[in-house]
Amino acid sequence: MSTLLITYCDTIQTIAFNRPLKRNAISRQCYTEIVQALDEGKNNESVSVTLLTGVGKFYSSGTDLTDEYADRELSLTATYNLVKAFIDYPKLLVALVNGPAIGIACTTLGLCDLVFAYKTATFTCPFHRLGLTAEGCSTITFPLIMGKLRATEFLYSGRTITAREAVEYGLVNEIIEDGPIGLDNLIKRLTSQIAKHKLPVIYTKSMILQGLISKKELHAANKRECERLQERFNSNDFHQSIIDFINRKDMKNKL
Repeated sequence: MSTLLITYCDTIQTIAFNRPLKRNAISRQCYTEIVQALDEGKNNESVSVTLLTGVGKFYSSGTDLTDEYADRELSLTATYNLVKAFIDYPKLLVALVNGPAIGIACTTLGLCDLVFAYKTATFTCPFHRLGLTAEGCSTITFPLIMGKLRATEFLYSGRTITAREAVEYGLVNEIIEDGPIGLDNLIKRLTSQIAKHKLPVIYTKSMILQGLISKKELHAANKRECERLQERFNSNDFHQSIIDFINRKDMKNKL
C-alpha cells in the first residue's frame, strides 16, 4: 500500500503510516488503506496482534487538511469508516506512538487496547482551533480513560501534552526506548507475553468492552461525532481556518 508500510513478524502485523515527507498526514487514500489493512489483519488467521506506528519522526499529524478541503463529503465517510474499523477490530490493537500524534491520530488511541510511546511523542487535539469538533469516539473514550476534568480540558484547550503527561492521564501505558531497538523489544515482548495467547486475548477483550463500554455505544458516538462534523465542515469558521492554513503553508514554502 502506497501510504502505509505493512510488515509481519511472527503473529504480529505492523501497520506504519508511511508519508514521512507529509508528517504522516492521513489522506483519503490512507484512510481507505488503513481500513483495508485492518481487514487483512482481522481475516489473517496467523495474526494475533496489530501494531500501529509511524515511519520517521511523526506518528501522524492527523487528517491531511488540504486533501480534506478538496472533498469534505468523502473525507467524512472515510473518517466514519476508519473509526468503525477500529471499533470492530476483534484482535489486540496496539499503538506505538513514535512522535507527534495529532487530531484523529490521537483520538483513535482511545480505541486501542494498549498504547506505548517514545519519550519524544506528543499528543494534540486542535479541533476547536479549526472550527471542528472531536471525533474518533474521544467524546466518550477520553473521559473514561482520563476522567472527565482532564479529558474536557485536553479536548477543549487543544494544548499539546508530553509522553509523560499522557502516561499520567492514562492515555499511554508506558514510555519505551526510542528507535529500532525499542520497537524490536516491544515486538518481542508482545510476541512472548500476549500474541501467542490469541483466543484468550480476543475473548477477554470482548468481555472488557462489554463491561466498560459496548460496541453499540461506540458506534453511536462515532455516528454523533460525524454528524456534528458534517455541520462543522459547512461552517464559516472552518472554511476560514482552512484558508488560513493553506496561506500559512504557501508562505512557508516560499521562504
